Amino acid sequence: MKKTKRIVLVLSCLMGLSLAGCSALEAPSEPTPAPAPVDSPGVVAEANLVPAEKITLAFGIPGNIGEVLIEEGDVVRRGDPLARLDEAQSLEAQAASADLAVLEAAQNLDDLNENADLADAKAQLDLVQARQALVEAERAWDAVDRDAFREALDDARIELDAAEEDLETAKEDLADYVDLDEDHPTREAAEDDLEQAQQDYDEAQWAVEELENQYDLAEARLALAQTSLADAERRAEQTAEGPHPDALALAEASLSAAEAQLAAVEADREDATLAAPFDGRVLRLDIQAGQFAAPGTPAMVLADTSRWYLDTNDLTEDEVVRIDPDEPVSISFDALPGRTFSGEVESISDYFVEQFGDITYVVRIRLLDFDESLRWGMTAEVVFSE
Repeated sequence: MKKTKRIVLVLSCLMGLSLAGCSALEAPSEPTPAPAPVDSPGVVAEANLVPAEKITLAFGIPGNIGEVLIEEGDVVRRGDPLARLDEAQSLEAQAASADLAVLEAAQNLDDLNENADLADAKAQLDLVQARQALVEAERAWDAVDRDAFREALDDARIELDAAEEDLETAKEDLADYVDLDEDHPTREAAEDDLEQAQQDYDEAQWAVEELENQYDLAEARLALAQTSLADAERRAEQTAEGPHPDALALAEASLSAAEAQLAAVEADREDATLAAPFDGRVLRLDIQAGQFAAPGTPAMVLADTSRWYLDTNDLTEDEVVRIDPDEPVSISFDALPGRTFSGEVESISDYFVEQFGDITYVVRIRLLDFDESLRWGMTAEVVFSE
């Protein structure tokens, strides 16, 4: 705009010089009186009226609009729900479920840490019991790992061999008398001898098996006791340093996964509901219930109209150095001719904007007196005092 002002000024000067030249041809020249001094009006800029805060709200996820809770022009408070998608209700349920999962995962992790002392005490008890079991197993093994036991086993096997021979002999003897009558004394005596031989053989076999089983059982119990002790020592060492690393890692991973799921659902839930980020007024409403809402499509405009400002980017580098924060200004709106409003400089941008070859800076002016007839975006002329 400053460049436009300069062009108009140059054209005005050229026209003035042209008219002056024509007058010089028509009349004799006379001395030109010295111009009267004019007070500098200060820095002048064009600005537009804006509210204290403004935002265009839009849904973050696609869906059908289930309800619109406000109307254009309504005043709302921060956090008030303004509109919801149909998916909002189901997302509420998902959020509640995800929140419960987080609580359960956190409780499991707490229990794991809190029960570490109990687990350590249990592991120490298991270790003592494993040591005692090994002592008993070693005693039992020592009882069978002796010459006397081996001799007893050898004797039992010899007796078994002898009983087997007697049994075979009794069977052969009975075979010699099988043609006799069943009640013949000789045959009956042979049958009795065979029955006794069979009983002696069975008892000899049981004796051998009992000794062999006693040996095998002692050996197996010793191996088991040794393995159990090694396992108990390992678990006692692990629990002495706190929860088992694998169990702790699993519990922590479960909690992290539950928290991530909750965060994702919460984000979708927030995106499915438009809520007021600050106290303000709904100045524009572009949606209605039943419509499909695409992500990012403007749904409504909310503004904080409790305070009003004027923004201008019309000040060049030569002019911006002539104003200061909190400096009073005089404001006149194009829509309200003849009226003057007061304001003061709120802020001066440190960053520049290049437009039409000029370096300009954004300045915000706080409007100190407000009229209900003023509207967002109205154009005003701002005069900065010097």
